[in-house]
Amino acid sequence: MLKILKTIPYFIPAYGIGGGALVHALNVSKVQASLGYDITVLTSNILTNEIISKDLPKYEVLDGIKIHRFPIRYRLGKSHYFITPKFPIGFLKYNYNIIHSHTFRTFQTEIAMTFSKLKKKPFVLTAHGTLRNISLFKWCDNKEKESRRINLYDFFFKNMFLNVVDRVIVNSKYEKFWTLKNNVPEKIIRIIPHGVNLKVFSNMSYREKFIKKFNVNGKMILYVGKLLRGYRNISHLIKVMNEIIKEIKNAKLWIIGHILEKDYEIELKKLVKKLNLTKHVIFITLPTREDVIGAYQCANVVTFPITDSDSFGIPLLEAGAVKCPIISTKIGPAPEIIKDGKTGILTEINDLNQLKESILKILTDDELQKKMGAKAYETVLKKYTWEIVAKKVNEVYSELI
Repeated sequence: MLKILKTIPYFIPAYGIGGGALVHALNVSKVQASLGYDITVLTSNILTNEIISKDLPKYEVLDGIKIHRFPIRYRLGKSHYFITPKFPIGFLKYNYNIIHSHTFRTFQTEIAMTFSKLKKKPFVLTAHGTLRNISLFKWCDNKEKESRRINLYDFFFKNMFLNVVDRVIVNSKYEKFWTLKNNVPEKIIRIIPHGVNLKVFSNMSYREKFIKKFNVNGKMILYVGKLLRGYRNISHLIKVMNEIIKEIKNAKLWIIGHILEKDYEIELKKLVKKLNLTKHVIFITLPTREDVIGAYQCANVVTFPITDSDSFGIPLLEAGAVKCPIISTKIGPAPEIIKDGKTGILTEINDLNQLKESILKILTDDELQKKMGAKAYETVLKKYTWEIVAKKVNEVYSELI
C-alpha cells in the first residue's frame, strides 16, 4: 500500500481561503483513499481569511483521509504564509513513500522539502499557479516591499526547491508556460487539470435549498470565486448590468465568493450603488459549499471574467457539471477548456460590449442555453472527473517508486 504524505497550508473546511488548491487536494485524496492508498494530510488551523480556529480538530479521519492540523503562530501579512512551528512533528510521526505538497512559497512546503532531502523521499509539488514572479495574496500592503520580499524568498528557497523536487504538477498549458519561465525543467513537469464531482452536482436538493434560503427569482447571471483585486474582472460584470436589464428586466447578477480584500468588496458595492443596481446585483460573501452548488444549479449562465492570474479556474468545470453554459475570456486557461460557441462563449478581456452581448445571447435563447450546457457536461464527463484526475496523479507517483 502506497503511503502519501501531503502538505497544504489550508484544508477542509476552509473552502473560502483554500479555493482550487483545497478542492483539488481534497478530491484527489478521496479517490486515492478509496483505492487503498494511505493518505495523510498535514495542514494548519486556518478557517477563513480572518479566522484562525482553535476549535477545529487537531486530528481526524474524513473519507479515509487522515488530517493533522497544526496551530498557526504567525502569518506574514495577508498571505498564505502561515508559520506552524510544530509542523515537523508530522514528518517524524508518519511513515510515507512520497511527499506531495500543494502550493509554493509556504512554510509547509519548506518543511516538506527539507524532510524530502533528509529522508531521501520523492517530492512532488502541485503548484496551483504559485510558480511565478508575483503573489496575489499580499505579503504586505506595500507592493514594492512585497516584491522585494518575494525576490528574497526565492533567492533562498528557489534553488533548494529545484534541487529537491522530482515532479511538478501544473493544471494547464498556460500554467506550464509560467513554470518553464521559472527555470523548472520541462522533463519533470506534468499537466494535470482540476476535476469535478458529477454525483454531488447532480443532487438537485441543493437547488431547492438555495432558492428557499435566498428567495431566488428571475434570470440568474452567476459569478463564483474569490473577491480579490486583480484576480477577476468582477467590475466588468457590474458595469454591463444596466444594459442587460434594459432588455431583461428580471435579470440579476449573483456574486458569490469569500472576501480576501475588504476594501475591494466596499469598492464593488459602491459601484453597484452608483449605477443604481442594488436590486439587480446580489452579494453572498460567506457562502457554504452547499450554497455554491445550489447557485450553480439555479444559474442560467455562469460568468468567469478571468485574467492572466489564473492557472485554471474550477468554475469553468463546475458550470459544465450542472449543464450551464459559461462565458469567459480569451486569455489564460479558459480557451483550453471552453469550446467557443459550443460549450460557452469566449470574449476579449476588456471588451464590455462583447461581454454584454454574450450574456444577452444566452439569456434570450433557451435552446442555445440547453445545447451549450449539454456540450459542456459532455466535456466534463469525458475529461474532468476526479477519478480521471486522480489516475493521472497516481501515474506520476508510479514514475517515482
